[in-house]
Amino acid sequence: VSTQSTGNGVKAITNWGDSVRVIAPVSVIEDLLQTKLYTFEHKTVGQVLVRNLGPYSIPFDLKPLITMITGVSDFVPERPSVQKTKGKKVQDTDGLVITATLQGLYNIPSSAKISSNSSQAPIEFQGYAAVSYDDETDFSRQTKTPAPQAKPTIVGPFYGVGLESTLDYQYITAIGQNAVNFYWTENNWLYDFSQNFFQAKSIPLVISLSWGWSEADQCTIDTDCSNMGIDSAEYVRRVNVEFQKIGLRGVTIVASSGDSGANGRTDEECSTPGLRPDFPAASPYLVSVGATELNPVSKTSTTVAPVCGVTPCALGGTEVAVSYARSYFASGGGFSDVEQQPYWQQAAVSKYLKSGVALPPASYFNASGRGYPDIAALGHNYVIVANGQVEEVGGTSASSPVIAGVIALLNDYRLRRGLSPLGPFNPLLYKLVALYPSIVFDTTVGDNKCTEAGCSNNCQGFLCAKGWDPVTGLGSPNYSELLKYISQFDDERLAKKEAIDPQL
Repeated sequence: VSTQSTGNGVKAITNWGDSVRVIAPVSVIEDLLQTKLYTFEHKTVGQVLVRNLGPYSIPFDLKPLITMITGVSDFVPERPSVQKTKGKKVQDTDGLVITATLQGLYNIPSSAKISSNSSQAPIEFQGYAAVSYDDETDFSRQTKTPAPQAKPTIVGPFYGVGLESTLDYQYITAIGQNAVNFYWTENNWLYDFSQNFFQAKSIPLVISLSWGWSEADQCTIDTDCSNMGIDSAEYVRRVNVEFQKIGLRGVTIVASSGDSGANGRTDEECSTPGLRPDFPAASPYLVSVGATELNPVSKTSTTVAPVCGVTPCALGGTEVAVSYARSYFASGGGFSDVEQQPYWQQAAVSKYLKSGVALPPASYFNASGRGYPDIAALGHNYVIVANGQVEEVGGTSASSPVIAGVIALLNDYRLRRGLSPLGPFNPLLYKLVALYPSIVFDTTVGDNKCTEAGCSNNCQGFLCAKGWDPVTGLGSPNYSELLKYISQFDDERLAKKEAIDPQL
């Protein structure tokens, strides 16, 4: 491939072992692939991409060597909008969610701060608008949250202010306080991101992704793969290989499970039979995060932070799965149609499927597939500050950075002890929950039959149940108990003089 490309006016070639990056003038790409390239500008964020329309042709002698080509036909899916609750029928009894809410619910001491090189980052795509440091300062004041000690390391485009990115950054830093922060934006989609991330010299140890699209429709985004004669399933598998490689660098990937229930964003009216698992949420190589709400709220305060003076902030209550009636979305969850159920969750999933809980028709989901989400956190009525305005927002875009911040705190403990970061966290998480159920708060009420568009009579979905379920996973985190039993796990391994691998 390198020889063929070099002889055709290519400016640069980087060989990454199982992939090759090629940089060349438009005219050279058009000649190599026998296609025509055009300039496309995103009407909202203003990002400009050079892409083709229609098919392209691979040189005959290269075709057997290439699985797919990205950066020619592919576009990034639109990010799910955060669920803005201001102006909707939200009652004061819902309670605003701020840092103190989350710390209280999840047993995170307000003194929990990172003192090692534990690092974290939200991952954005498509040149999406970024965050404002002035907003971060105002958020800190309004919610009484310590501000980050330093500005983040910026990777990729960084301009403007977006609600979604603001939510990501303000809450990953609110929970993972004093972490080494990154802010990472990828112009292209998941395969390109995973390649660029894996090859980067300096990377965060925990990343949160709040983007996703139907597992079965990846090739409607990355049309390069359909042009190449492969399907969405193959694209998903290829990205999952890259996620495994990222895990080998000690990185924990966290992803939101989606805001359109078990049916997904691509069929919000539930017009066709079958459920649509989300990707990357259904990847077995990341921690997938669902969403809960407080219903009822049992404790509020108007004095815990300045923003609580008008609408009280929630400080306690009963967590249930988010509902369209209260939160205007449903927690994504279900079973992958591509990846088999990994060993570490088989017992938990089997228990759910055999529990007698009402299930969708058997033909609607792959009971032997990877079940998701793995865990959950609040996803309703978060306070953020964006463009100088206090906003009330929600979604699994809120719960994912919270879980990422929790893992950054756990990494801090291990790094200070001279141990490795947690990396791929699920094997240890499921093992510990089976041994010590107190490390999570089980959510047993709710379902994910609705979508962001509402609750059609055609929609199917799953119910919450005791233990793991495909709505809120294992439950929400009990940080103090997690820390206790991870420390105990490490002590036992050290006493036996075994290598400390948190994935075992």
